[in-house]
Amino acid sequence: MCLIKNSAIAHRAFLLYNILMNSKTPSLKNIFSNFFFEYWEQIKFNFDEKRRKNIWKNVCAFLRCGNPKFGYAEYICPDCFEKLVVPFTCKSKFCPSCGIVYAEKWAHSLHEQLFNVQHLHITFSLPVGFIRDFFFFQQFKLRELADAAYSAIKYTFKKIGIHQVGVIINIHTFARDTSWNPHIHAIVTHGGLDINNNWKTPKSFPWTVFRKSWQKCSLDILSIHAKETKNINLKNKISLAYKKYQNGFYVNSENFVNNIENIAKYLGRYLARPAIADYRIVSFNHDFVKFWFQTPDSNKKNFLILETKKFIGRLVSHIAPKNFKMIRRYGLYSRRAKKRKIKTFSFFRKMLTWTERIYRDFKRNPLSCNKCGTSMELMYLYHYKYGFFLPKIKIYISPP
Repeated sequence: MCLIKNSAIAHRAFLLYNILMNSKTPSLKNIFSNFFFEYWEQIKFNFDEKRRKNIWKNVCAFLRCGNPKFGYAEYICPDCFEKLVVPFTCKSKFCPSCGIVYAEKWAHSLHEQLFNVQHLHITFSLPVGFIRDFFFFQQFKLRELADAAYSAIKYTFKKIGIHQVGVIINIHTFARDTSWNPHIHAIVTHGGLDINNNWKTPKSFPWTVFRKSWQKCSLDILSIHAKETKNINLKNKISLAYKKYQNGFYVNSENFVNNIENIAKYLGRYLARPAIADYRIVSFNHDFVKFWFQTPDSNKKNFLILETKKFIGRLVSHIAPKNFKMIRRYGLYSRRAKKRKIKTFSFFRKMLTWTERIYRDFKRNPLSCNKCGTSMELMYLYHYKYGFFLPKIKIYISPP
């Protein structure tokens, strides 16, 4: 490791970053950089100690994303000695830009696991009230909620003679207005293997069975918890839920996903991103944030104004616990599934590098010298914890 002096270009990049951060452009980064640390002291008591630490870590990483003060790579043109600073990204799922890259990498890993069959996109929802609140305070039990959705799928498919089915489940926690709404998005093979390991495609589904089995499997999570904690009040609420929702909980099946490539897009859409995109934020100040959202049954924009403290609290509540897997595979898509007789697709290209992604989106090579067009080479790296170092020993002599 070779230590070298800081460069003027890195300092200019840092000043530019500060100018952009201090602008009044309505974006998550501006809102959080201005008000998160002020309101955190009031918000943090809504979460237990582990969630506080994880939220703090993710938000701080998000605010450092793209800031050369915390780390960057410096490139140099070997011909004209033009320099380029590329700040490091945060790799946090709470970061909108890094979340997109994470989802793309995850989708790329599916290329050996998807079957060449039609798939269904099924959404499993929970009613408003104490059931949703339960999973807010018991966030680790969201894993059991995913298991409950698979149990409902497996039970319903067995009713029509299918004993093995491929399921990929994504746990989703926010509604379109950023409120807490735990629900499940499932990509399910349209059909599966019968008792003789022959592929069977159903002509229709018993949706009543689907709804009631989902209701029972999800409420069983609360029932077990009530029994373990001897919570009589929770037991009574569960009994009332069965009486109130006699037709079961809401289960919605959208159109078939015929193109296997679209499966990755479906899951990537919900995989790693904050509860709201920057383009939906209209304005903000110290007290309020104004944004819009659309309901599933309409394209009309609905505008909502929230207190800035409440807005920040809503968004950080959706940050998943550390090492918690929001995507889970079951049945024929399980990692432990050994017999896969269905032909799989392998249409994905190799994983793109950051330079290739920029060229794909903006039709320009970021490492091409602006002056002479020569391909730039890595000069050194900087990290705020470890200092400066050279990956390779090279000596660059600037012209007089």
